[in-house]
Amino acid sequence: MLNILTEPLISFNQTGGGRANASLPEVYAALMTDRVDSFPSLRPHQRHAWHAFLVQLAAMARRRAELAEPPEDAEEWLRLIRGLTPDHPEDEPWQLVVDDITKPAFMQPPARSEDKLAEYKSRVATPDELDMLVTSKNHDLKAAVAAQAGVDDWLFALITLQTMAGFDGAGNFGIARMNGGLGNRPRFALAPFAQSLGRHVRRDLTALLEYRPEILAEYPMTDNGATLLWNMPWDGTAAEALLPNRLAPFFIEICRRIRLGSNADGSLYGIRATSKTARIEAKALNGQMGDPWTPVDLKGNKSLTLAAGGFTYKRVTDYLTSADWKRPVLMKADQSEKSSSETMQLVARAMVRGQGKTEGYYERSIPIKEKFRTAMQRGAGIQELGNLAKARIGEISNVQRILSHAIQVFAAGGDSANVKPEHRRLASPWLNRLDEIIDARFFDDLQTEFEADAPEERQQIRNRWLLNDQDEDGVVDYARIILSKAIDSLPCPKIHRYKARVNAEGLFEGRIRSAAGLPGLFDTTNKEVE
Repeated sequence: MLNILTEPLISFNQTGGGRANASLPEVYAALMTDRVDSFPSLRPHQRHAWHAFLVQLAAMARRRAELAEPPEDAEEWLRLIRGLTPDHPEDEPWQLVVDDITKPAFMQPPARSEDKLAEYKSRVATPDELDMLVTSKNHDLKAAVAAQAGVDDWLFALITLQTMAGFDGAGNFGIARMNGGLGNRPRFALAPFAQSLGRHVRRDLTALLEYRPEILAEYPMTDNGATLLWNMPWDGTAAEALLPNRLAPFFIEICRRIRLGSNADGSLYGIRATSKTARIEAKALNGQMGDPWTPVDLKGNKSLTLAAGGFTYKRVTDYLTSADWKRPVLMKADQSEKSSSETMQLVARAMVRGQGKTEGYYERSIPIKEKFRTAMQRGAGIQELGNLAKARIGEISNVQRILSHAIQVFAAGGDSANVKPEHRRLASPWLNRLDEIIDARFFDDLQTEFEADAPEERQQIRNRWLLNDQDEDGVVDYARIILSKAIDSLPCPKIHRYKARVNAEGLFEGRIRSAAGLPGLFDTTNKEVE
């Protein structure tokens, strides 16, 4: 029932306008011909789960059929996908509802006997209740509100839960492709610059097959291992835990025992059972499972777990340039991209989970020009990029320290000897504001400097980035503006306000020009204090 290979169960908005309902093979055909604009039922935090599923499934199907290029015909995609489940001529692994619990259903593992149905005690009424989002007393995101859910709402929720979820209480274990139960499975990889879902899928599909030997060589997997884990019986026992060396490189995992059913009115519901241990025994690997989208922390010997705050410019700089991080294979250019001058983009996504709560969904896109992309493929290029970025980060930190000191002095009534911890706390939000302004254009500005060839030109670009009186959009310019706004906003006794302002502004201008500030900047540009 509800066969995603043959029934039009997935809704998408078409690039030329209008909405279509399609089967999974028809979705692939539409993606390959750039006819998909968006999936209206797909929630933001589900984007990577759906994209990764489409790419991994297509890569396994295409490799099995030994096709040089992905097909553009829905019938051919139907044949390819069915080729992954030849033991199920009735398409059970592709049906959302299969009443016989001893047979697989889509993203739903079979039990070994019918009496195991009694273990499925927890009922799920809506797809958002099934989803991976962790809600705390409904404060983060209201739970179980999708009472009028469509079939594709359940489809996306199933894929997201089974391929992205972490630990969620006793008997509810997380996926192997994350570091620990409170980790996350981020996406950090190149993508075409054009906002095209089809081009994005085609690019990752091509690159994934190109770099498959590298994944096999570096991670404990096997060439002809298990691919679709929901096809394998699972009753949640410790003896059934799969070792990584039984898995294929692009395997699509599941982490929960769940089955969908149909009510009398045709609406869907879910039932869940717990398990004694995780489906894959990979705790010692700390998430290092060859995920082509996830960076690996070499120093900590673990996959990236993005923290609250998201993909800040400092973190992204580390992931891109630090020797402590191994970039995922899909951060590399594929064969055609190595000789292309086309601008691409870094697309980063992650849902951050905390202890019993959701700490935010983060998504960031950064245009990556040819020289930047080429440099990332070479050790010397990465080092040069890293040095430029770290120098800029150091200068930002210097300006922030000076700005913080000036704000603290104002808050202390203009008396630097009277600065207290509460004054430091008052300065913190203003420093964050400066960081946000810089963050928005950090990598555009960095690439402008990196693309310049002559050292003198680079220095001029750096100076304008730091101080630009004409447009007042340099780091120091923004710091001055923020200091002025902080002075206008922060409490200070009226009798001390004039003195506090003069002392704070004088301190900022004096320190920024001092030997510990940015003296060379002012020497070069001949700036005068007004």
